[in-house]
Amino acid sequence: MKYDIDFKLGVIAYYQQGHSGLATAKHFNINDKDVFKWVNQYLKDGILAIKPKTSKAIYSSEFKLQVLTTMAGEGLSQSQAALRFNISSPVLISVWRTAYARHGMLGLTAKAKGRPTVKHPYLTDKPDHEKSIEEIKRENEYLRAENAYLKKLDALLKERKANQTKQGSSKD
Repeated sequence: MKYDIDFKLGVIAYYQQGHSGLATAKHFNINDKDVFKWVNQYLKDGILAIKPKTSKAIYSSEFKLQVLTTMAGEGLSQSQAALRFNISSPVLISVWRTAYARHGMLGLTAKAKGRPTVKHPYLTDKPDHEKSIEEIKRENEYLRAENAYLKKLDALLKERKANQTKQGSSKD
């Protein structure tokens, strides 16, 4: 769950008044791990460390490997490593560790997101004067079919809109 900065500052102030982490967590009805995480982040990097992130961080495979090797070399926990390297969630490090154990360095590389782009087989990147007559005929056929499809879609949308308008006026 995301908490705003004022809430986090309130939790930190309550904790710094001498209350235990567990008492602070109970008072604010949150997990005690969040209390310790926010307090440690605040003590390390100030108010900027606890501000909600506006965009998702993208970490390079080299950075991920550096985090994992530092953890192994210094015996850091995931929470300690997340605090040191300014990683929002220690669970993310666990995901990296599993991926590295299964696939090595390839497991740490970013995967392509979204649907792959569709390459139209009838459209070529060549200038028109370099295309063969057969390529031009196929491209022309493809473009005619695409045009017919778009005209039909437009007609159906207009028909639907007209039907909605008729139904709206008949209700009066």
